[in-house]
Amino acid sequence: MPYLPLVQVHPDIMLGMWKVEETEAWFLSRLNIYENEEQILESISHRVKRLEWLSSRLCLKKLLHISHKVESLNENTGKPYLSDNSFHISYTHSNLYSGAIASSHTRVGMDLENLGKKRNIETRKMFMNAAEQNLFDEAGRDLNVFFLIWSAKETLYKVHGKRGIAFRDNLEIIPSLQGIEQKGTVRGIIRENGFAKEYEVFFQFFPEILLTFTFDTELLQ
Repeated sequence: MPYLPLVQVHPDIMLGMWKVEETEAWFLSRLNIYENEEQILESISHRVKRLEWLSSRLCLKKLLHISHKVESLNENTGKPYLSDNSFHISYTHSNLYSGAIASSHTRVGMDLENLGKKRNIETRKMFMNAAEQNLFDEAGRDLNVFFLIWSAKETLYKVHGKRGIAFRDNLEIIPSLQGIEQKGTVRGIIRENGFAKEYEVFFQFFPEILLTFTFDTELLQ
C-alpha cells in the first residue's frame, strides 16, 4: 500500500501514514540508509518491527520529498531528529501501520494505536488520573475512550520530548463532553514542576487503528 497523505490542519504541519504490505527488500530499495541508521536497523531483530521502522522512514521521505543525504537519528531521550535539523519530526507505528509528522518551525508528536489489540483495562490505573478513570467508567468503559486517552498521552509525551514525565501524574486529557466522535480534538495538558502547557490533540478513528497528533502552536505564531 503506498504512502497515504493525511489532512493538513496547518500549512507547516505535514503528516502521512503507511499500511505495510511490502517486503523489507522493497523498502530498502527505496531508502538511502546511512551508517548510523544501519546500526539502528541492525539492532532490531523482530521482522515486523523492522518493517515498521523502514516504512515510517520512507513515509517521512515521501512526506518531505527528501532527495539529499539526511539521516534520521535519535537523541538520548529517544526523540528522533534529522541530521540537518531541517524539520522537527515524530514517528509512530502499530501493527504494520506506520506514520510520520513533520514541521519546519515547531515541535510535533504523533501516535498510532492498534484497535484490535487486546487490552487489560486494569492498566488504566497506571496512566489515567482519577478524573480520566471516572470519564472511562461513565462512558461504560468504552474501549475507544481507553485508546484515546492512552494515545493522546503518547502524543503529548512525544511532543514534550523529555524524560521524567509520568503519564498519570503529568499528562491530562480532557475530551469533549459531547462524547467521542470518529474524529475531532481533545485538550491535552502537560504539567511539570508547577508549570502547565495546553495542547490541542487531533484524533481520528480508522477501521483498524487510532491516529492522534499535536504540535506546539506557540512556535507557529
